[in-house]
Amino acid sequence: MKKTYHHLGDWRRNTLLVAAAATLGLSVLPACSGNSGSEASQEQWSGGETYSEGVITEMTEVQPGEWKVTAERPAGKEEVAAILKHFDGQVDTLQGQALQKQMQDYSRQHPENRVAGTGMMDILMWSGIGYMAGRFLTPNRGAYANPGLLQQNAGWRQNVAQEQRQGRGFFGRGFAGNRAAGTGIRPSTSVSRSGVRSTAPRAGRSSGFSNRGGGSFGG
Repeated sequence: MKKTYHHLGDWRRNTLLVAAAATLGLSVLPACSGNSGSEASQEQWSGGETYSEGVITEMTEVQPGEWKVTAERPAGKEEVAAILKHFDGQVDTLQGQALQKQMQDYSRQHPENRVAGTGMMDILMWSGIGYMAGRFLTPNRGAYANPGLLQQNAGWRQNVAQEQRQGRGFFGRGFAGNRAAGTGIRPSTSVSRSGVRSTAPRAGRSSGFSNRGGGSFGG
């Protein structure tokens, strides 16, 4: 069934992400950093402090409807994106308001992540992106094609946890709303009870996927 996808975000940043992924190979993902002037202007209207690092997650549909995290790397501040490699060979980048909306919808439907879920959003919420949003405390090894990725990024998760305790919150470039109000993505109830700062419950505008058919990713 043919799907409809919509463009979103800064096309220059999307182009750089595609080029970097094609150059390095998706087994080693880029640590993207944005324009410092743009970041400074965003901070002027921001009332909240966000994590010092973001994350780029690669997810692969290994069988129809069955997804795994296949690569993951820390990224620049507020750089948050999921590179989606579909079973049919197509590649999408999910970021900005499209990512925010998908996470909002999932968090409203599922107060806790589905441990046995294998769908795209089930796995995304068990990735580093979900961790930043307060969706779990203990990683789900089954969400990763190679559990060694969890060990590889243990230091990054520790930094995120420390910054959570300091009151920092999750926000990505291109998200709707502002940092002080939060993303509208509900943390899991278990994480909320642990004292991690909630970044709910303001809703943002809806959007769709970007870059469907990005054959230039390679891999």
